[in-house]
Amino acid sequence: MSNASSAGLPKVSLGWSGAIDSSRRFRNARRSLASLCLALCAPAAFAAPFNYVANYSSNTVSVVDLSTNQIVATVPQTVAATTTAAATPGIGVGPLGVAINPAGTRVYVANYGDSTDLKTNGTIAVVDSDPTSATLNTVIATITVGVRPEIVAVNPAGTAAYVTNSVGNTVSVIDTATNKQTTTIPVPGVPIGVAFTPDGKKAYVTLADKSRVVAIDTTSNTAASTTIALSLGNPVGIVVNPAGTFAYVADYGAGDSGQAGKVSVIDVTKDVEVATIPVGIGPIGMAMAPDGSHVYVSNYQSGTVSIIDTVTNKVTAEMIVGSLPLGISVDSNGAFAYVNLSGGNGVAILDLSANIVRGPITVGSVPNYSAVTSSAGLTVNLNQHGLTGAWYNQSTSGQGIVLESTADANGAGHGRLFAGWFTYDVTAAGGQRWYSLQGDVSSTDKMAALTIYTGTGGNFAAAPSVSPVAVGQATLQFTDCTHGLLRYTFSDGSNRQGFIGLTRLTGGATCTASGDSGMAVAADRYSGSWYNPSTSGQGLILTPYTTSQGSSLFGSWFTYTPNGQQTGGGASQSWFTLQTKQAGPSDSSYTADILAGTGGAFMTPPGSNYKTVTVGTANVAFTTCTTMSITYSFTDGVNKGLSGTLPLVRLGQPPAGCQ
Repeated sequence: MSNASSAGLPKVSLGWSGAIDSSRRFRNARRSLASLCLALCAPAAFAAPFNYVANYSSNTVSVVDLSTNQIVATVPQTVAATTTAAATPGIGVGPLGVAINPAGTRVYVANYGDSTDLKTNGTIAVVDSDPTSATLNTVIATITVGVRPEIVAVNPAGTAAYVTNSVGNTVSVIDTATNKQTTTIPVPGVPIGVAFTPDGKKAYVTLADKSRVVAIDTTSNTAASTTIALSLGNPVGIVVNPAGTFAYVADYGAGDSGQAGKVSVIDVTKDVEVATIPVGIGPIGMAMAPDGSHVYVSNYQSGTVSIIDTVTNKVTAEMIVGSLPLGISVDSNGAFAYVNLSGGNGVAILDLSANIVRGPITVGSVPNYSAVTSSAGLTVNLNQHGLTGAWYNQSTSGQGIVLESTADANGAGHGRLFAGWFTYDVTAAGGQRWYSLQGDVSSTDKMAALTIYTGTGGNFAAAPSVSPVAVGQATLQFTDCTHGLLRYTFSDGSNRQGFIGLTRLTGGATCTASGDSGMAVAADRYSGSWYNPSTSGQGLILTPYTTSQGSSLFGSWFTYTPNGQQTGGGASQSWFTLQTKQAGPSDSSYTADILAGTGGAFMTPPGSNYKTVTVGTANVAFTTCTTMSITYSFTDGVNKGLSGTLPLVRLGQPPAGCQ
């Protein structure tokens, strides 16, 4: 979240061997895996748990569960006392800025409209966001601050909140232990944005009418006598990078007149502007990636978000998000950003792994700013069969990962993760590519360290065996049983690195955060990796699962073209997905379509040339917990006319419950 406003398995590769008028105030101040998965697709969101969104016109705060993208609570407006009932504390008039403490237990909302005129003090509503509390998502305190409070930020220690009061030229300091204002700090201009340095020793405040930023010493609570001059007017949002070396300021400029804005870069060690970065029209809200690699800027008049690379100080992408974007928040894993569309009563979802806009999530009227609770402390026991299944990212639909998690493979508490990653070459013309990922884990690990392997030069369902080659490293973590994050770095000369937010597609019958809830039963017993020892280096990862309608199956077949040995290289690879059209009566026998995808590119959204077609059928039969067969018949594609039966054995040990 932002404080600113804004006997183990063999190690082989598939080794089978502001309000709507906020700009005026500032100025006056001066396809697909979805197509592969049929109806099986899970909700497309990453598990940064909750987003608290201030709805300026409806005087409410929407609480959005980001694992489902659904509103789970609405914090209502204050209800005044009557002759028969006491007042009910709630959100004030015109909620604008939002911040959350580092523990994620308190949300602070600046009620701009509680200042009914230019002399009346505004308020801060304190919302209980502690999931263990009996008063969860209710207002537990209301704090009087200065006139027209705009933005609120909580210091890194969680002990104080700073509130910019745009009328009166002050910043209020709130003691978060007592929920009282302890002092006000005079500043030399109209304060709007505020952000702390990581050590909490300074707070930087934008002065919208002066085209300047002022630094506040948080020990003495005094503003510096010298302000930092900026190149463009109306500075609004501000963030400081995690290293505490640079601050980034959204200079709104004359956005209402169509003038493009800029982002000023301030060297915090010298308190001087060192660069300006052109962005869209009317930049207002800002957010920082948790690792400091990127800054995200909402451009109010353009309806876009600019993404800035903080190494080069250049915009690498600008995405259309919707009408009048204001606040922007990034989840603590840096996988998704959430942009409040004040002109559209919604929150746009930015998948930052692919720079794709999804949503929006409908919230209250005129959403301004928001704060996302952290998922950094959420971990799932990696040593459990329940993580076995198919995983994908909706933005890069048509690609995915099929994971096998073998609990206690290396002794009690020590397991192993093995995954097949079906994807494409870096260009759409390159064709299919696949990799395997594997590594040892323990029940105390928060993150799995995996090696990425590739295999090339094999032949479909025939010799020779293929030896794997390591081509990179990856980490894999899970915030709950349906959401994960894969970060990867390739060492094959391609310079590919990045991350993928993953959502579960199948499996997970026994998964809990602490470990398996029981033994694998029914179809789940057969989930895992299967291969033929005579053609080691290719095989299938299958995830049978049971629904109320019966048993179904999804899986991937990692193999080669019929002449792959002659072709060599990545072009020798071939993969298919298997899925049942409808559930069948048996846990151990399935009739499935064989599908193939073409025209995709590595971790890129499906383009116009992308398509998925059925290329054959297969009968999958599990005879024991360690033996099975697949009888296939191809009617199209590179394997057209091929048919046969492959006997397969399980790679590694079966899950508990399968004997």
